[in-house]
Amino acid sequence: MDCFVVSIDQELGAKVQEFLLRQGHECENTSLDQIDHNPDFLGGSTPDIVLVAASSNHQKSLAFLRQARGSFQGRVFTVGLADDPKQILQTLREGADQYLDEADLEAELARALTRTKVQGADESGYIITVLAASGGSGSSTLVINMATLLAQHAKSSVVLDLKPGLGDLAPLLDLKPTHTLADLCLNSTAMDRVVFERSLTRHRSGVHLLAPPLTLAEIARVTPKGVRQALSIARTLYPFVVVDLDDCFHEEQAQALRMADLVLLVLRLDFTSLRNMRRTMDHLDQLGIHRERVRLVVNRYGQAKELPSAKAEEVLGLKIFHYIPEDAKTVNLANNNGIPAVLDSPKASVSKSFAKLTSGVQSLVGSL
Repeated sequence: MDCFVVSIDQELGAKVQEFLLRQGHECENTSLDQIDHNPDFLGGSTPDIVLVAASSNHQKSLAFLRQARGSFQGRVFTVGLADDPKQILQTLREGADQYLDEADLEAELARALTRTKVQGADESGYIITVLAASGGSGSSTLVINMATLLAQHAKSSVVLDLKPGLGDLAPLLDLKPTHTLADLCLNSTAMDRVVFERSLTRHRSGVHLLAPPLTLAEIARVTPKGVRQALSIARTLYPFVVVDLDDCFHEEQAQALRMADLVLLVLRLDFTSLRNMRRTMDHLDQLGIHRERVRLVVNRYGQAKELPSAKAEEVLGLKIFHYIPEDAKTVNLANNNGIPAVLDSPKASVSKSFAKLTSGVQSLVGSL
């Protein structure tokens, strides 16, 4: 989504721009002094949203709105102090679509952008990131099966393997990619829809894979900017974008988390997994990932001697969203054959559980 920040308050404008860039939006920031009384203040650009960083400068904000509404018909949001209802009402009457409270800046911006997207912005696809607490949690298997079911429902989906050194989505689909995310990042200045689509490898199920680097030497080519561009394009082309994450602390991984509509955290009910998940959730808090976008998924549920689910919820401070049963026979056979379990054994209990999870995810992202 393209945004244009008009900074009446420079410090607030910088904060707004920083948040929008972290969320993967293109964002230009200019001061009111540079565009004052200029009817073509956008300089020929056509942003989806203009954000006025006003703070307490109410009169300047109103004057700019009168000017802007004469030449810009898109959405205009004003960000400022929400301590005077009359000022807010005046702002809306002068043409602002929404008034956002700077005291709760990131949450207000996130909600406004989500509502804009639902109401018909170009970026209509949903980004779902999947992050495991530790190895052996089965997050890649979950990604492949969920993406397959989403493709069945919506005709297509795209998966991004963001495990640069250990990605295994290609063999799980029995695919041999020739182009990768590293190639896209290396040529990020030329990345557009055509280049992006040519980099994908299609599976017969309707899933399109953007593979990780083919060699360890190419891992360094994967950049936060390239990931942001790839995800921004992907969500304009596909209704669902599913990302298999490696961790939550490298910046290219964090970029995907910030852009996600939904974050699925996958764990097993054992001490190591629970400890790692607690650390992961603490770091997500530091990244500004709001808990309302996070859901816990227990995989390989029903193993002997596993910890009680109530204990896991107590330690993590979050209810478990879904349980996927242990079914090593079905999953191992499907993975070894390079066929998603939901296609290879659709009547198996684990496949039915994947289907129930996918249905819940579809309902959830539409309501967030």
